[in-house]
Amino acid sequence: MTISARFFSDDQRELVVRVLDRIIPANDKMPSGGEIAVDFLNGFAGGAPQRKRLFGEGLMNIEAEASHRHSRAFQELTGDQQDQVLQQVEAGHPAFFDQLVRQTYNGYYTNPRVVELLGLETRPPQPLGYRVEAGDLSPTQRVKQRGSAHREV
Repeated sequence: MTISARFFSDDQRELVVRVLDRIIPANDKMPSGGEIAVDFLNGFAGGAPQRKRLFGEGLMNIEAEASHRHSRAFQELTGDQQDQVLQQVEAGHPAFFDQLVRQTYNGYYTNPRVVELLGLETRPPQPLGYRVEAGDLSPTQRVKQRGSAHREV
């Protein structure tokens, strides 16, 4: 999925990187969510007016919750404090948080670097001989029997 629209300001991008690093932290083998998925999420969020509003409000809610709970910006909090803020945002704004997590995973686990680090091949499953089950085409029989519905030119 190629998404080209850009949405996050520089400050929002920094916030999103920190948030994604809490959702998918780096370990000795795998990179963090912020390192891999921020551009994907940026394109997704900027791809439609509803998503712009959802993510714009969601990011404001993260900052507001951090300020309310700890009187500091999200980026200045400890990891445990950031997790508390994100749990509150998840509880109060589930539609935003659901899309945040879903699209983070989409961007992360479809990234060729991550796919390769997981030991998978970065190619479609065909044509290496994988068996594809035949589908049930019986519902199309009535359409076939009707014949052509266009005029030959």
